[in-house]
Amino acid sequence: MFEKGYEKLNLKRMMLSIEYLPSSFENFTIVHLSDLHVNAKTPLYALETLVAKINELHVDMVALTGDLFDAKPSRIRAQLEVLKQIKHPVYFVSGNHDLLFTCKELAREIEMLGFILLDNRIITLKRGNAAFQLVGLSDAFSRYFGIKRNPKQLFSTLDAKIPTLLLAHQPKDIRFAKHFKVDVQLSGHTHGGQIYPFGYIVRLFQPYLHGLHVKGKTQVFVTTGYGCWGFNVRFKAPSEVVIIRLVGAKDAD
Repeated sequence: MFEKGYEKLNLKRMMLSIEYLPSSFENFTIVHLSDLHVNAKTPLYALETLVAKINELHVDMVALTGDLFDAKPSRIRAQLEVLKQIKHPVYFVSGNHDLLFTCKELAREIEMLGFILLDNRIITLKRGNAAFQLVGLSDAFSRYFGIKRNPKQLFSTLDAKIPTLLLAHQPKDIRFAKHFKVDVQLSGHTHGGQIYPFGYIVRLFQPYLHGLHVKGKTQVFVTTGYGCWGFNVRFKAPSEVVIIRLVGAKDAD
């Protein structure tokens, strides 16, 4: 029930079905990584183990849904050097802690890591004549850091004929998907409550604490995340790194 921060690497696998998923994207596989909360005390060996395991996996991308930074980048260079070794494409959206500790430096830091900053952007992946959309939102607290985001305007440019994956740090951003065709949202932020019974407090601010949910036509998966914040311990809210395989709806029967 108790888990010390960064002590375990709990890999989980799940399958998500998407209606009208193009055959060329069948079995498209994503590592969902979130809430590392890297600070000066984050053990290098834990990150090295994490990166080595991710690099062993046959996956198409890593979705890093925020709260990577929990210290100024200058204090965690050794840890960041480890994370740079991830060999798969990493698509990153900011969390509230990232904005707090990097803000104006975030874009440069993400570029130095070799990751792709997806904040308030849409990227279309192509396989032959088929396409798959990735859309990202900067954290819900962006406005407090002088960052303007206009989800409705951004989502209005999505192609409704193409499957769409949304990366958003906070689960409550699902409210923007209801007026647009978003097949899947991946989020973190909650830590699954991290220490029971704090999850009940989290639920006052977020619609979902952890796991897979359905809101309208959108599937929402909220990971408990990999790291810790505040207390370096978890209780009844184990960490996780989730490997998600996408399949067409007919294949999930």
